[in-house]
Amino acid sequence: MKKVMILLQKKYSSIRELDRLTRELEEVAARGDGISAAMVLEMRGEEMEKTEHCMEELWQLGEEDREAYERLKVLLESDPSKARGETKEEEMIYEIRRKTQEVLERLRRTDQRLNERMAGKKSFYKDVKSVDKAV
Repeated sequence: MKKVMILLQKKYSSIRELDRLTRELEEVAARGDGISAAMVLEMRGEEMEKTEHCMEELWQLGEEDREAYERLKVLLESDPSKARGETKEEEMIYEIRRKTQEVLERLRRTDQRLNERMAGKKSFYKDVKSVDKAV
C-alpha cells in the first residue's frame, strides 16, 4: 500500500505541474510568444510521460499476485468521491485520488479554453458543450 501511495502522490505532483504548465501556456499563447509556447509544450510532454510512467508502475505492482491486482484495480478505478478505504492507507489513497481529480478537472477546463482559442472550429472540444459535462 505504501508503494501505491507514493506512486499516486508522484502522479498527483506531475498533474499539478501539468496544470501549472497549461496555465503558463495559455499566458504565452495570449502574448503570441511561439518560442516560449514550444518550450512549455515540451515540458508538458515530459510531465505527461512522468504521469504515464507512474501508472505503468502502479499496474506492475499487481502483476505477480492476482489478489493484489484485483485490490489494486478497485483502489485505482473506483469513484474516489464515493469510495471509502478499509484501512488508513486505503483512505489516504482515495484522498490523493480525490485531490488529483480536482486538479484534472481544472486542467481540462484550462485546456479547453486554450484549445478553443488556438484551434477555433477545429478544436478538439468543438462537439463538447462543457468540459464539466464531459468529465
